[in-house]
Formats: sequence, C-alpha cells, structure tokens
Amino acid sequence: EERIFPGGIPVKALFAPDCKWRLVEEFGPRCFTVQPDGRLLFQAAYTGSENLLTWLLTFREQAELLEPVPLRRELRQALENTLQQNREDDDP
Repeated sequence: EERIFPGGIPVKALFAPDCKWRLVEEFGPRCFTVQPDGRLLFQAAYTGSENLLTWLLTFREQAELLEPVPLRRELRQALENTLQQNREDDDP
C-alpha cells in the first residue's frame, strides 16, 4: 500500500476514551488500543512535528504525548510559555 503522505515520526500518545471516534475517523480503527484504565494508546506515524503538536493541542487536556520524548518536551515548553503569556495579572 503506497501512501501519498507517508508518516515519518512514530508517535505514541494517550487519549481520553471520548476521543475514540475522532481517532477512528482520522486514522482508522486500528490506530489505538484500549488500556486497562479505559484510555486509548494511540500509535501512528505523523508527517511533521509542527502539525503533530498543533493536532494534539486540539484535544486540549484529553491527550498526553508519550513519544517522541523531544517533542513531548517541546510541547511542554510551548504550553508553559502560553500559560506565562496568558497568566492573570495580580496587579490592578
């Protein structure tokens, strides 16, 4: 099977059970396994790191990137920067 946009980044992420149908729609029914706690262990290859991070952010707190670790760190740093930029100012 030849793909037009072959994936290049192997990804592992945990998703909340509510994300099931979106994952199926976007990656097919075999892209995840249900874990004992009900979360979905997603495994697929993604085409680019920037697109992957943007896609994950659309799930908000329902997704946890496990691998690749360097992208997990990049995602955490981006979220920390965003939080800092949008923090509530205690001064009137």
